[in-house]
Amino acid sequence: MEERNEILKDPCFAPLLTKDDAPKSEWGIFGAHDPSMIYADGAYYVFSTGTYGQNYYQIRKSEDLIRWEYIGQAFPRGIRASLGPVLSEMEECAARCCNDTLWAPDIIRGADGKYWLYGCFSAEFGKNYSGIFLAKSERVDGEYSLVSPLVTTGGRWGETPNAIDAQIFYDGHKMYMTYGSFFGGIRVLELDPATGLRKDGFTFSRHRAGKISDEEYYGKVLVSSDDQEGSVVAVKEVPVFLGDVFREEIELQRVRLFSLVTSADSLFTRYNMRLFTSTKADGEYMRAPYGARGVKLSSSFSWKRDAEDAAVGYDFFAPGHCDLFETQDGRNLIVYHDRTPSGGRFHYLFLSLYAYNVRGEIVMSPNRYAGERLRPIGFGELAGQKFDYIALGEENDKTVYAKQGLEFQKNGSLAIGGRVRGEWKLYGDYFVSFTLDGEVYHGAAMPAWIERDRSVGITVSARGENGLPIFLNLAR
Repeated sequence: MEERNEILKDPCFAPLLTKDDAPKSEWGIFGAHDPSMIYADGAYYVFSTGTYGQNYYQIRKSEDLIRWEYIGQAFPRGIRASLGPVLSEMEECAARCCNDTLWAPDIIRGADGKYWLYGCFSAEFGKNYSGIFLAKSERVDGEYSLVSPLVTTGGRWGETPNAIDAQIFYDGHKMYMTYGSFFGGIRVLELDPATGLRKDGFTFSRHRAGKISDEEYYGKVLVSSDDQEGSVVAVKEVPVFLGDVFREEIELQRVRLFSLVTSADSLFTRYNMRLFTSTKADGEYMRAPYGARGVKLSSSFSWKRDAEDAAVGYDFFAPGHCDLFETQDGRNLIVYHDRTPSGGRFHYLFLSLYAYNVRGEIVMSPNRYAGERLRPIGFGELAGQKFDYIALGEENDKTVYAKQGLEFQKNGSLAIGGRVRGEWKLYGDYFVSFTLDGEVYHGAAMPAWIERDRSVGITVSARGENGLPIFLNLAR
C-alpha cells in the first residue's frame, strides 16, 4: 500500500498565455485544441489541431506531463504539398475548391513500428464535406507522409456523417476507428491492424458509384446525435457493483467495459463532455435511461466562489475534445483542451487524472494533473472534513462556481452548513458513494493539487444516478 501522505509537490504551473502573437517558444500549453497523446522515446507527445498560423497539426513534447514545449508541425510543407490525393477526393465530393483546414488528429504506434497519424480534412467549417486519412512516419515528430484516404463525406445534410475526429481503439486483435462530428452521429469502422487501413477495403469511388451502401461505407452508428463529436474509447476491466452500496454486502465483479466519451454542443461556449459505456466494442452504448445524450462527464465550472473571486486565475470553461490515455505506470489521464480564462478566444492543453466509480463509469478529477496517482484513501482523510463543492446541472451555458461547507461527518451523515442532507460511505481502496437530497452519487476519492489553496489535498469526483456530476475539493 502506498503511504497515505505521498508527497505531491507544487507543479508550478506556468501562467496561462493570453497573447496570440507570442513567439512559439513561449507557447507551452497555449494554442492546443483537440489533443491526442502518445508516449515515445522516453517522452510524451501531444498532437493537436492547427491554430495561430501553425495549421498543419501542432506537436508538443513533455517529460513530466506538466511542462510542455511546442516543437513543430506534422506536415511542415503544408497540406497541398503533403496531402494532394485527399484534397482531390474532397474537391470531387464538394464540387469546388477547398480550404486547408485540418482537424483533430489521432496518433498511435502502428504494427509496422511506424507512427500512424489519423488526420481529418474539412472543406468548410460547419459543413460535412470532410475526409479522414492515414499518414505515417518513422519518427514521432515527423515529417508525416500520406498513405491513403479512409472515408470521405459530404452532402445530404443530417443523413450522412461528418468524416472528422478519428480516434483509434482496440478490442483484442481487432482494431476500430470511431469518428463523426454533429452530422449523422458517431460512427465506427473496423480497420486492418496490420496496415491501419479499412478492413473492408471500400473506397470513396465505389460508394460514389452506388456499389456499396451508406452503412457499408460510413460504418455503424454508435450514437445517434447531431450535436456530438470528438469521440474516444477506452477499454478497461474494472470492478463493478450494481446493487445498493448502503444496504447490501458489496461484492465487486470485474467487467470489461468500453467507455466512449464525446463532446457536445458549441465548442466556443457550451462544450461539455459526455460518457457512454458498453460491454461491446461496436454497439449498445445508448442505454436507458440516458440514451443518445449519455451522462455528463464535465461542463464549465470554476473553483472560484463567484465571478469576482481572484483566488483562482482561470475557469474550466467549455472543456472538451479529449483523449483517454494510460501512462506507462498505470495512471489514467483525460487529455483535453480548455478555453480560459472565462472565455472562448484562447485555448490550452489540460490534463486531469480519472478513475472509475463502482458503476464502472469514468469520473474525472476536477483539477489539473500535477503528478498524482490513485492510492488507497483512509477514512480519516474524509471523515469530519468540509469540502468546497460544485454540482453540475443539465445546463451548459454558464460557469458553475464553487460553494462551501459540504461535510462528510464521522457518523456517516452528509451535511451542508451543518444540516444533514444525506449519508456517505468510503469502501474499497477509494470508492465513495453518498446521497444528497435523495439523489444517489457514486464516485472516487483521489489525491489532487488544489490550486485555490496552493496545497496538496483530496478531491472526490462522483456522478448521480441522474447522470450529472458533482465535484468536491479539500485542501490539507
